[in-house]
Amino acid sequence: MSDEPFEQKGHPMSHPAAPEELSVLVVKPDGYRCPQVREYVDELLQASRLTVELRYEVCLEDEDVMDTWPKFAGPKYPITAELLRLYLTSGPCEVIVVHGPDVVRRCAHLRGEVRARFGTSAFANCVHTPTEPQEIGPNVEKYLVSLPTGQPFTRHRDDGVTEGISGRLAALPRSVLLAEARAFWGTAQKEGWRAAWRSRPEGGGFGACLLPGDPHSVDHGMSLIADALPGLTVREVISAYVEAEVEGWSCLLSGTRAEARELARLLAAQGLYAEVRALTPARRN
Repeated sequence: MSDEPFEQKGHPMSHPAAPEELSVLVVKPDGYRCPQVREYVDELLQASRLTVELRYEVCLEDEDVMDTWPKFAGPKYPITAELLRLYLTSGPCEVIVVHGPDVVRRCAHLRGEVRARFGTSAFANCVHTPTEPQEIGPNVEKYLVSLPTGQPFTRHRDDGVTEGISGRLAALPRSVLLAEARAFWGTAQKEGWRAAWRSRPEGGGFGACLLPGDPHSVDHGMSLIADALPGLTVREVISAYVEAEVEGWSCLLSGTRAEARELARLLAAQGLYAEVRALTPARRN
């Protein structure tokens, strides 16, 4: 945690709640910077009838991010871990520890409402709340006890259940993957998302287009794209994947209808969402 002072509202366990009635919301830096997001969170909190146990602003550090999402501290998801670290440490967050009946479901509903209105990607989705049984208790301990009081925190083990990085990307040195993730993030932060997108591929009237909603882990989804298109650089793979989430689609290949259909079928067979689109001049640029 940063040494900078933070405003704290309430006091840890000022009126004790049963552990099963406690959870935490973290308004991430993009949400914290947006008054509309914070107002909406307050509106939803009031409607939820949950009680705020503790509320404060904090600048997270690298270790805090990995304590919150321990599966990213291991080797399976290096690109996600780096982008998440850069995202969560890019500015202040607001922590809201809440309690009440059915708290996990209510917090998950609040998160879904905020993300539906303001979120654009896994790395710009405004709000976190734990939903898996193995992460709720540690998240509450981290944000209710450890961060506010300085008490030591023991990170719980989570190896992640989804497949991680594989194929061509897994064969590259970790340092290369992290450097490319940092370069992508730096461009996006300084110049905006669209400046970070790769140039649209040229060469035909039809595109094989990646769509959002990948059911895999981010690293595995990127790995599948990298293996399907060996000519793409690591940064181009990252760019295409995030572009699909932010813009709703990303053109991976421009060619004939048959070429576009072949790639779209290959991606779909791997579980990714893809489709063939006729490319107008505007879509090619």
